[in-house]
Parts: sequence; C-alpha cells; structure tokens
Amino acid sequence: MAGSHIALIVEDEPEMAAEIADLVRSFGHDSIRAETKAEALALIEGGGFCYVLLDMQIKADRDSIKAYASAGMSLLSEIRRRFPHRASTDMHLLPVLVVSGNAKEHDDVVRAFKIGADDFIRKPLSSDGTDLDAKIRHCLEQAGRAHHGLCYTKMLEAENGAVVLAAEGDAFWHLPDYSEVRLRGVLYRFPGDIQQRVIRRLHDAAKTTTPWVSGKVALAAARSTDVAMKMGNLLGDHPCWGTLVMSDTRGKYRLVTE
Repeated sequence: MAGSHIALIVEDEPEMAAEIADLVRSFGHDSIRAETKAEALALIEGGGFCYVLLDMQIKADRDSIKAYASAGMSLLSEIRRRFPHRASTDMHLLPVLVVSGNAKEHDDVVRAFKIGADDFIRKPLSSDGTDLDAKIRHCLEQAGRAHHGLCYTKMLEAENGAVVLAAEGDAFWHLPDYSEVRLRGVLYRFPGDIQQRVIRRLHDAAKTTTPWVSGKVALAAARSTDVAMKMGNLLGDHPCWGTLVMSDTRGKYRLVTE
C-alpha cells in the first residue's frame, strides 16, 4: 500500500506473526517481519518502517532452539541506543510497542518500559478489550507521525535529534551530526567521524566573514591521524570535492552553502 505506515513486526511464532500482520493490514498499514533478533537488527539497519511491534520472547538467531525474553530485551536496548530521541510529548520518535502473553513476564515488561518501550500489548490480541489500532495510532500521533509523509523526517530525528530542514528555496541542509549534507538538492554522505568534524568546522567558518580554513588546522581539530594532514587524503575521492568543498589551491578550504 503506497504511502502507508509500515510496521516492523518482531515475532518468532508464524501464526501470531500472521495474525498481527493481518490486523495491521486492516488498519491500512503495511508490515515487514523479523523472526529473530539478528533478522530484526538487519531490517533496522535497512530502515523503511515507522514503528515496531516487539514480542518479548524471541530467538537470538536462526541457530537458537528457544525464545528468550533476554533476546527481546537486548533488541529493545539496541533500538533505543540507535533511536533515543523523543518528541515534545515524551513519546519516542520511533515508537516501540511491546507484545507479551506470559503473565510471568510482568517484571520484564516493567523493565522494557524503563529501557524505552512506549506501550504494551497483551496476547491474545483480543484480550481485555485491547484496541491495538487505537494504541498504534496514539503512539504514531504522539511521535509526530500522524501521516506517513512525516515519517522520513521523524526517523532522522529519532536517530540524530532535531533536524533543521531547509526552507523552500534554501540551497543548504544538513543533519545535526553532518553525516548527510544537501546542496541544491544533491545529497552528500559522510559516514566517518573525522569527515563529519571537518565538514562541521568548514560550515562554522562559512557562517563567518572568514570562510576559508587551513586544511591542516581543520584536520587537526577533527583529530585526524593522517601524518601528512592533507585534506585531499580525506576527501579527495569524495563526490563533495570541488562541488561542496572548494580549495584555494594554497592549503585552505571552504564549504559552499549557496
């Protein structure tokens, strides 16, 4: 369903996973499924989902012979390590709803809320009049994801904190950590910490009356381990070279923001 919210369902029991997926589809949402913690981590790396329905009892990987709450708990911890940020409503910007049907898991559910779960769903899904649709929609609304079109930005914010989006007509945009920068619609990615620190320093200079920065100074401030301290060694093969990052051919560099 194009333009629909997408749930990441982490559930190792095929029948229960199918039931949850069927319910989610009845809400107008799509879903992707992971059976194990390892599969869930791979899907999380790929992104493309709007919220998580996490069974507490899952297997660690395909070689596991039994499901444990510890696997679900450690997965939740990993999700919150990567997506820690909250909306002004105190809801996480990436909602995680924990699913549990074992009364003995009460302590685990309490721990899950402490780690970062946003709501709780009891198995079977029809028990206690649980309104799964209402809970999911509440979490999405409180996370600022009432409409799927908002989810891309909210996912960026969930991982990186507040994202300053370019206003219409603005040429330059960046994520808070400078792992992504856009100039006139062209996206540049900087996965390395040193690259990000250098681009941040060049951007700070670009906002002043002295936009040109010594490459050696910028690299030293970024804690580069390059013995030669050459900007070309860090960015010379990057698409930003000569487009986003300009050289004066005398060892100084500036960031293009217009």
